[in-house]
Parts: sequence; C-alpha cells; structure tokens
Amino acid sequence: MRTWLCAAALLILPLLVYWPTVTHEYGFRDDYANLREVRERPGWLVTLTTAHGRPVYGAALEASLQAVDRVTELTTLRTISALLIGVVGVLLWWQLRRSGWTDVQAVAIGAAVTLLPGAQVVVGWAIAWPVALGLVAALAGFGLVEQGFAKAGLVRAALVAAGGVLYAIACATYQTSALFAVVPLVAVLLLREGTTTRRDAWWLTAHIGVLFVAMIAGFLVASALITPGAVPEATRTHLEPDIWRKFLWFLRNPLPNSIGLFALRDRFATPLSFWFVVAGVVALMAMGFLYGTRTWQQRLRWLVAALLLPFVAHSVSLAASSQAIGYRTLLPLSGLFLVLAMFGLRASAARHRVPRTVEAGVLAGLLVVLAFLAQRNPLALIAEPQGHEWQLVQAAAGRLRLTSDTQVYLIRPTIDYRSTERVYADEYGTLSADADWAAKEMFKAAMRERFPNGLPENTAYTLWTGSGPPPTEYSYDLVVDLQELINLGERTPAEATASHR
Repeated sequence: MRTWLCAAALLILPLLVYWPTVTHEYGFRDDYANLREVRERPGWLVTLTTAHGRPVYGAALEASLQAVDRVTELTTLRTISALLIGVVGVLLWWQLRRSGWTDVQAVAIGAAVTLLPGAQVVVGWAIAWPVALGLVAALAGFGLVEQGFAKAGLVRAALVAAGGVLYAIACATYQTSALFAVVPLVAVLLLREGTTTRRDAWWLTAHIGVLFVAMIAGFLVASALITPGAVPEATRTHLEPDIWRKFLWFLRNPLPNSIGLFALRDRFATPLSFWFVVAGVVALMAMGFLYGTRTWQQRLRWLVAALLLPFVAHSVSLAASSQAIGYRTLLPLSGLFLVLAMFGLRASAARHRVPRTVEAGVLAGLLVVLAFLAQRNPLALIAEPQGHEWQLVQAAAGRLRLTSDTQVYLIRPTIDYRSTERVYADEYGTLSADADWAAKEMFKAAMRERFPNGLPENTAYTLWTGSGPPPTEYSYDLVVDLQELINLGERTPAEATASHR
C-alpha cells in the first residue's frame, strides 16, 4: 500500500504544483504558429523537426495539435506534460529504491526532479510536451538496460536491445532528453555493492556505450528521413568547431545554472543569492565525498560522477555548434547534481546518526519550499506575462472593424517593455510579441478565434509590425501598442524608460 501511495503521490504532484500555470489562458511563441501550421500545412511540423533530428517530436506534436483549435485549449497539452513529468518522477523513484536508496530518499529525488526549472519550462510551454515524453523513454530505456546487464544469453540481449530502442526514440524526440539516463546511472553507481573497480568501469562503459550507440543510430535514422531543401539546415546538427570556446561557455552558463538546481539565473542582474545557492550545493556535494566515500573505489566513483559524467550529461549541447542556455536543455545535468547533493545529505545524515524521522521531516520541508518555488516561477515568469500579451492582442482583434482592405499595425514590445522584472534566455520572463513573425501569429490566432468559420465575405486584413510608432506617411485602420505590456506587470514605465536609455 505504501508503494502505491508513493507512486500516486509522485504522479499527481506535478499536476497539483503546476495547475495554476497549466490552466492559465496563454500561448508561448511557437504555440501560435504551430496551431496554424498543423491545419494549413499538414506534415510541416514533422518535416521541420526532422531537420533538427527530432522526427518523433514532430509526429507527436502534430498528432496532439489536431485536437486543439483555440489558445485556451493549449491547457490540454500542458496537462499531458505535467502528467508525463509525474511519470518521470515515478520511474526515477522506482529505479532508485531498487538500487539501495531508502524509500524517503528515493521519493525525495523523484519529487525534486519534477520541480526543477527545466521541468517547469516543459510544463509551461505547451508545444514542449514531447520533451517529457523523451524523458520517460530515457528512464524506461535505462531500466531495461540495467535489468539486461543482470541477465545472460538471449534475455540479456533482448532487454539491452529494447532499452537501446527506447534511447533512440528519446533521442529522436529531443536529444537532451535521452541523456537523462545519466541521472539514474549516477544514482546507481554511487551505491553499487559487491563489485570491483574493474567491474564498475565495465558497467559504466557499457551503459554509456549503449546510450551513445542508440543515440547515434537514432540521429542517423532521423538524418535519413530529412528531405533535402525542404527547410534550412539546422545549425545544431553541426559539430562545434571551437572546442575551447565551448568549454568556457560550459563553465560560464550550463554548469553554474545546473549546480544552482532550483535557483534561477537572471539575464541582466543575477542575484547574489543565486551564487550562494551554487556554493551551498557544491558544499553539499563535497560532504558526500568526505562522509559518503570510505574506500578508494567509492572515492573514484564519486569523482567520475562529479567530474566526468557532467560532460556526458551535457554532451549533445557541447558537441552541437549552437549555444543553447535554456533550462529545458539542462534537465540531465541538473538531475545529476541533484543526485550528488542528495548523496551528500544522505552521507551527512549517516555520519551524524540523524534519525530517519528527522531526515524525512527535513526532506519534506525542503520539498514544500521547492514546490512553492516551482508553482510561483512558471506562473509569474511564463504564464502570467504571456497571458498579458495574449490579452492585449485578443482585445485588439476583438475591436477591429474589417473592410475589404484593413490595415493593422502592431507596435512590438522590446525586452525593456517586458512585464516581469526577471528574465532569462528564451524562457523565463521573455516575450513572444517582440518578434515580427510571433506578433503576427498571435494576431492571426486571435482573429481565428473571433471568426472560427473564416473572415466575413469581402473582408481582408494586412498586418504590419514595428518596434516603434507607425510611419506617418501611411494610414492604418488599427494601431495596437503592445508596449502597454509594461503597465500590466511588476515593472513601471519609468523603469522601462530608464533601462531603454
């Protein structure tokens, strides 16, 4: 009964935490374009994502968008994402409790993973739900491979092959999702018993080898499906030519952002508290080395997990020529450091003989704080500001008087006119309507909702956008100032003007 209760709690936790974000009415950048493209250009999303090595992503996304007509119905996709993130927590908990972690520790890690900033973004961005599907495939793949290594003969080959197929599917969904298998890999490695250093090395090499072989196979299959010239070639499919520059980028951005776990970075003024959190997590991981490793074999495991496996967990982004810093690409790396931090807590509790009930109480208290942050951040920095943009555009579309040649001009907001104080990458606190194509897609979505059966006969409209007032030499039937966004959030017009200067 306790096992079923733990699984049910982990499954429902993300839905409860993210419910305000899930049910808020808003879209997020590509959401608007994809709503239109899935109907006007069937198959286009699959073609586009295949060019990025993600055919499964496109197929899943296109199939799910077939049932979504309105922006408010994007709630369905966010609900699917929250449920899948819950499955991630359940699978990780199941693997950890079988590997020597206590029930309380396994539940804590499984729950905490579902609350990481990367998970917040995946739930908050409707069309990102296949990322969660890839995470589920990666964890299921690791479970099969690990079971296969414990068997022999044909059973072993079948289980490892099945796990490899799931890895390939995860890679063809979202490449970094496949690397999430590193999280249970580290958790199992740290607590392996009855093995030698040589057997540890074989086990680790075999796991990473199966993962990389499967990912390469998935990428090759995706590459074979690409239609030449159908879309511009994606830069992220090219290898990084400057390894040293990429290493420095890794040290400046992904590494501290991942070690910070639940603390958010800021594009303009990262708070000092962020670096205190980073230092605290590093200290916690160090306690794992001091208190949790007593033999050279255990110390070597910890060093491999802390110094080598982070490069494995972020290998796709390190190898690609792009420099993506969004939190949705950091889930494998953040999960790895979360396990190391929990190992430090576990070792410290054992060293100081902390009673299990006290340990459970501390972990429960931490989860309550993390759940509060996970509920507030995507709501305040994604759902509500994006909802403000959608409300402005929807209201403008509602008052438009159509003629045979209606001219509409949208004044796009720059980042200075955002409604949030904090902003990071293309996720937290960012804008949708600052891009010409996105502003137009938002207005088109609003007009489709106003006229679900198409525009009235003999009417049409043309959209124009700019980051400033419309040209005086032209006459427009409707001018929409989306820079009013600054009046709907926590910043003031004076702050926007000052930052613009």
